[in-house]
Amino acid sequence: MQAAHQRDSRVNLFNNGHTTTRVLVLCLLLVAVCYANSITNAFILDDILIVGANERIRHIEPVQFLFQSYWGDLNIFSFSLEYPIWGVWAPGFRITNLLLHAVNGWLVFLLARGLLGSPAAALASAAVYLIHPVQTEAVVSIVGRSELLAAGLFFSAWLAFRKRRTWLAAVAYFLAALAKESAITLPAIVILELALSQAGSEVSMGGNVSRWQLAIRNIVESWRRLAVLAITGVAYLGLRFYVLGGLGIPASGQYLHGTLTLFQRWMTSGRVFLEYCKLLLAPVEIASDYDFNSIPVAGLADWDAWLGLALVAATVILAVRVAKLRPTVSFGVLFFFIALLPVSNWIMPIALMMAERFLYIPMFGFALLAGALWAGIQDRGPRHLIAGGFVIIAALLCIGHNYIWQDTLTFHRNAVRVVPNNARARLGYGFALLRVDKVPEAKEQFEAGLRILPNSAPLLAGLASATMRIDGNCERVRPLVAQALTNDTRQWHSLWVLGDCFMMEGKIEQAEKSYRLAIQNTDFPDAQLLFSWARILEARGNTPTALATYERAALIDPTDEGIKMKIRQLTR
Repeated sequence: MQAAHQRDSRVNLFNNGHTTTRVLVLCLLLVAVCYANSITNAFILDDILIVGANERIRHIEPVQFLFQSYWGDLNIFSFSLEYPIWGVWAPGFRITNLLLHAVNGWLVFLLARGLLGSPAAALASAAVYLIHPVQTEAVVSIVGRSELLAAGLFFSAWLAFRKRRTWLAAVAYFLAALAKESAITLPAIVILELALSQAGSEVSMGGNVSRWQLAIRNIVESWRRLAVLAITGVAYLGLRFYVLGGLGIPASGQYLHGTLTLFQRWMTSGRVFLEYCKLLLAPVEIASDYDFNSIPVAGLADWDAWLGLALVAATVILAVRVAKLRPTVSFGVLFFFIALLPVSNWIMPIALMMAERFLYIPMFGFALLAGALWAGIQDRGPRHLIAGGFVIIAALLCIGHNYIWQDTLTFHRNAVRVVPNNARARLGYGFALLRVDKVPEAKEQFEAGLRILPNSAPLLAGLASATMRIDGNCERVRPLVAQALTNDTRQWHSLWVLGDCFMMEGKIEQAEKSYRLAIQNTDFPDAQLLFSWARILEARGNTPTALATYERAALIDPTDEGIKMKIRQLTR
């Protein structure tokens, strides 16, 4: 594949021995231009739960993180390393994300240079990877760290394997899988590269050895090194099974609680592929949340689902057929689908049918194709025009998308606009509106969400919260809370609303119990829920527990002046 393009000596960037250093600096500059305006964004969504409100990151546990029931723990471990530096200062964590993304772009350059045989083409691939607007979620969302770490370790393991540093590759591969389980595909990618590395060669032995026989021989000669990667992958899967009790996620955490059949998942994936194509080729609108019912479940009669599946099949078949003449094109296409396979819902169900962050590692294949096509343009004028136009448009889209992630309100407002049938977006937008005292508008969002998902306990709890604030009493609230708790007896927000009703009615003991149960039923309690419980504890004379609860609330929301005032009062 290295012969796919000739080296372009006219690009000054590559005319000396400091190519890789210069490219790294350029990667940092591209990331700074496209993502600098995201640094001051607040904690939102899972950032609040995993970083802002997560007590697990308050201390470093270098070994214990491997055996915690909360998986994806390399991500948590990385946050625990940063917490002594940043505390709960969101910009610090986001700066780290931007640096990791820039380094990943540099690794893409190193890998693409070997595949394309042209530093200029490799740089184009790296630029596409870094500033394609669909990357926004993985980069700007702090908990997108799992994608960034997994990709960086995945690419590092691949480079180490190329350089015959097999054990280093195995270590990086194991860590990549710990960061994100989708990195498990590395051995398949390595085998694919070995198989296609001679695909375009006319070399034969006595005229009797086909290119595929040569590819198989190439793989067999590397069997010991491949076995090390395979054993590493099995070790990761064994650890995952030991910690989680299974390789997949439980039905309660799957999309629609695991009620979809294999056929429904496959059919719906056809619609998902069409959406991915749209995001790759025209990433003007992003939602970053594709929960139910953003992508309607497809059935046998849905032509668009069949179209998507047909395009997948046709693309893969074409990639295989052109492997001899266009090995780089073949590799880029097949890389994309292999890397996407773990999050495709084709093998086992996962929590979502679709997410923009799922494209972070597969984007390498798309970027490789883009770099190869760009380098294939012979006329320098069009090449420069295309490169400049892409950078300007992509940068403007990235900067615009970053504002969507400014806070919870802007995020959910955009999600409701782009995918109005998304029940979770309606839920999030409703609570965001409640926080800024737009109660009637919030009630409308909860009602709209319940039309999409009628028995949703969180949406019922949200509607109950809005109704309480409108009515000033619990007459219409209690039936909603009762229905929510019937659907989910452990739904913590419903218990919180119930506690507020008890407080409104002067039933302090029942309120304390309800608040306590709400806190026990969530790993990430809201700061205001903790504050409400602490006030009751303080009033009942349980000062030590009240103070500890106020301090816990302050860790989650360090900007709340009411919480800080209570802590000062109790520590005088």
